[in-house]
Amino acid sequence: MKNPYKEEACQKWGHTVAFKQSEERVKKLGKDGLKKFIEESEKLTCEIASCMKNGNFPSSENAQKLIAKHYEGLKAFYEPNLILYKGLAEMYILDERFKNNYEKVAHGLAQYMHDAMVEFIKNN
Repeated sequence: MKNPYKEEACQKWGHTVAFKQSEERVKKLGKDGLKKFIEESEKLTCEIASCMKNGNFPSSENAQKLIAKHYEGLKAFYEPNLILYKGLAEMYILDERFKNNYEKVAHGLAQYMHDAMVEFIKNN
C-alpha cells in the first residue's frame, strides 16, 4: 500500500538534500529509533504546550529553550537551516494537517509554535 504523505513529500521535496538526508536517516533509525524519536517529540510538544499555558510568550527564555530543542531534534532527519525552519513554521499554521496535530494538544499551540519558531529564526 502506498503512503500518500510520502508520495506528497517526494513530489514537493524529493529533489532536495534535506529530503535525501531524511530518507537515509529514517532508514538508519529503524522502527525502534523512530518510535523513540516520536515519543521524545510528543513529550517536547507537551512541554511547549505547558510553557504556553503558563503564560510564557513565544519570545520568552523558556519558550526559546524548548524551540531550540525542537530545532535540534530535526537533525534526526536532516540538517536544518533557518530557511527550512521558516518553511516548517509556516506549515504549522497553513497546512491543516500540521495545525490540527498541534491543536489536538492545546488550543492555540500551532500559532504559538509558529511564533516561537519565527522568534528563534530572528535571534539566530
